[in-house]
Amino acid sequence: MSDGYRWKALGARIREARVRAGLTQKRLAELVGVRAHTAWCWEAGRMRPQRENLVAIAHHTGTSPGQLEGRGSDEAQLVREAELAFHDAIEGMPMEDIASIRNYIRFLKSERRRRERGLR
Repeated sequence: MSDGYRWKALGARIREARVRAGLTQKRLAELVGVRAHTAWCWEAGRMRPQRENLVAIAHHTGTSPGQLEGRGSDEAQLVREAELAFHDAIEGMPMEDIASIRNYIRFLKSERRRRERGLR
């Protein structure tokens, strides 16, 4: 985008969910545990919330992370089921195994971004 607001659509959905929940930006920021300016940046589309913050936003606004990200309800439900299954699978695992899984996921994401840049 030319104005540099890369996550405008996500920000609009966050704002819509916050307003529907009857929360101010300041109150949502308090509930999520960030500064009010950070919440403003999310809603303006200047910053993308980290995953744990997106989950907290969804929780406090009565929606799902998938819906905030613009996924349809079927896709959002599929992602939610995968998240729950993943959580169940790693519960009780040694921390070094969980760290290895996290590193592998990061590797896969970086490879996907690299391929996408190569295709453009």
